[in-house]
Amino acid sequence: MNIKFIGFPIKDGCHVNGADKGINVIKNYIPFEKIINIKKYNTDLETIVKNDLTLAQYISNLQKQNFLPITIGGDHSLTMGSIAGSAENNNNLGVIWLDTHPDINTHKTTTTYNIHGYPLAASMGFGLKDLTDLYINKTKVNYENVVLFGINDIDEPEQKLINEYNIKCFTLENINKYGIEKCITEAINYLKERTNNIHLSFDLDAINYSECPGVNVPNRWKKGIKEKDALLAVKSFLKNLNIVSMDIVEYNPLNDINDKTLNIVLETKEVIDFSNNPKKSRK
Repeated sequence: MNIKFIGFPIKDGCHVNGADKGINVIKNYIPFEKIINIKKYNTDLETIVKNDLTLAQYISNLQKQNFLPITIGGDHSLTMGSIAGSAENNNNLGVIWLDTHPDINTHKTTTTYNIHGYPLAASMGFGLKDLTDLYINKTKVNYENVVLFGINDIDEPEQKLINEYNIKCFTLENINKYGIEKCITEAINYLKERTNNIHLSFDLDAINYSECPGVNVPNRWKKGIKEKDALLAVKSFLKNLNIVSMDIVEYNPLNDINDKTLNIVLETKEVIDFSNNPKKSRK
């Protein structure tokens, strides 16, 4: 399937400067089909909802033309748009959430009021109606079709929701105990039993801070998956599952050190290219 990269430089889901500046760096290396101009409105919520609507429509249209849309951000609030657009075309959508945070807070449970901590909850139908009903008025993904992978920084209300709905979760502790390959295999098998269409959301803060400092909000302990293991997970998910949409989020060049995080974005792009067309890839 042909790939189309979309740039989405939104920063309004996170009260940290710099999330909107990554696309200006990345565009020198990645050929974007489109860089969506983020329009500002009266509130962060209005800005996110209206711009995510634009993204959702764009994602949906690309899929209808048989493209694999990959959105690069920007903060993680954009995923409400990318999942919504994908859910229009793919019934029983599944989600792999490769992230240090589960992002299943709502306006009632958050302590930071950063909307980039809401997107998976909203996609599962929890939280503000403006977010849960974004683009199409239905639950975008059933919690039984969700896999949290690499999670290491969980708020208490998020843990309660994970426990209440028995959401499949591979924590950093699980990965360190059982090994990355075993956890990847279990995640793939879990989703294959439930759905054929998967959205892959890759938050760069899943990676250990020492290797990947250029993110908006590192986890509280600055611990994470090794870079090589995160890229192995992305490669394995692309190879063994039907990934119908994807995003790469939370790159913040203002926090990067010696372009470490930029290089991980570019390595991820190489993994995507290889998975899509091994013969043409440099790797």
